[in-house]
Amino acid sequence: MAQEVPDDLKVLIVRFVQIYSSITDLELDHYLHPKPWFMPLNSNLAKKEATQYFLLAASLSDYRLTGNPRNIRMLLYQLHTKLGPKLYTTRDPADFTCEIRKFEQDIRKLDQLGEAKDEIPEILSSVNRFIEQKAQSDLIEYTTKQSQKGNKPKNFVEELSYNVKRMNKHNKAKSWLYLRWMTRNSPDLGLFQFNPKDLMVALTTPKFRVYAALGLSDNENLPFQLNAKNKPESWWNSTAEFDYDANRLTSFARSLFPNDPAKIDFPFYILGTWLENSDLTPVSLEQSLRFFIQKYQELLQPLMRYLTVVSHYNQAGESVEPGAFTGLEKDVYDFLKNKQVMFNYEFMEFCLSKENLTTDRSLTYKPDFFLPQLTNNGRKVLLEPHGIKNNLKEFLSKLSKFRKHYGDYFCLILIVPDDFIETIDEFDPQHNSYDFVWKLSDYKIKFENFHSS
Repeated sequence: MAQEVPDDLKVLIVRFVQIYSSITDLELDHYLHPKPWFMPLNSNLAKKEATQYFLLAASLSDYRLTGNPRNIRMLLYQLHTKLGPKLYTTRDPADFTCEIRKFEQDIRKLDQLGEAKDEIPEILSSVNRFIEQKAQSDLIEYTTKQSQKGNKPKNFVEELSYNVKRMNKHNKAKSWLYLRWMTRNSPDLGLFQFNPKDLMVALTTPKFRVYAALGLSDNENLPFQLNAKNKPESWWNSTAEFDYDANRLTSFARSLFPNDPAKIDFPFYILGTWLENSDLTPVSLEQSLRFFIQKYQELLQPLMRYLTVVSHYNQAGESVEPGAFTGLEKDVYDFLKNKQVMFNYEFMEFCLSKENLTTDRSLTYKPDFFLPQLTNNGRKVLLEPHGIKNNLKEFLSKLSKFRKHYGDYFCLILIVPDDFIETIDEFDPQHNSYDFVWKLSDYKIKFENFHSS
């Protein structure tokens, strides 16, 4: 049976949402690379293009299609580079197929698309058909007229479910994600005239974890099922089950924010991603909420953000191709791939401290390899290969700051050339910068023993 959420937990949730609802969604952040070419939205033409682009992005928001969500931005950027305006006008899936294959070759050192990637061309084509045939190629004008007629966001969601491939059943969550982007004001875009109070929370797996931890589900086994390694195709066997869970989560959100229930959407995505492979209980949830709030108070800003492509520079200061580009990183990357170990490469950036309180500059840390399914004493595992000796002291200092702030949640394993060990002991005699340090010569054996334990 569903539980009543305690008032003190609700207070923490409101505080957390007030802080983290100011963060720009990964797809909307025009400071991340590659930058959407039409942002910031300084013209009506740019706003019109944004409504089309982000509907394409929302339609691909599915790990079975694109794998890591950051691939969506990268894929659409490459398609626009190759196809230009045809990105929005073509209704022939074949126009997309060849370029998507080339894209997958380009990102092979960074990531890969999902198992249902072959459906992407038809999905993009169906979006373009809908925009041209139903909205006469202007979604702003179309939704304005719909709103003036008294239609609500749910009517638009139903239209998308009938017209766009893979946006029906539980994939309606994509439509609610899109409508949050288009309807709410900053940090969302506020381009549609729908009322934010009529939005629903886009129920995706990260938010479903929060839903389970809150005790809102009637399924007592849900917290265990959500963290099972062999996940089912969908958590919902029927559309009715999905609608029931989505309505219940939105009702909870509306009890906290009556005029803006979707305000919890991106904060709950952040929280739910953090909770992956964690205990999904009210106690664990409260612990995480207090941690997020405490770090905000210490660091004067949100503690982390999710990344798309990270720029790299060699020792001469020249920009180099993103991905696992150093010899040591490439060796670890290939080893994990061959062992079929799930990992994310430079997926998150953690705030460590303000370098100067009078500026916006911050000291941050981007872990190389995040292994979400591997834990050490309940902590998620990070692998940090480092083969540059001339910045070793500064790098160890950064790792020490990271472990000071986040060591209760992450186990950091440093992988270095054998001849670095003596220098590391000299710079860091207390071993504050790592949980384990592995030599290049035997890290694969160490990993196998660590993994099996």
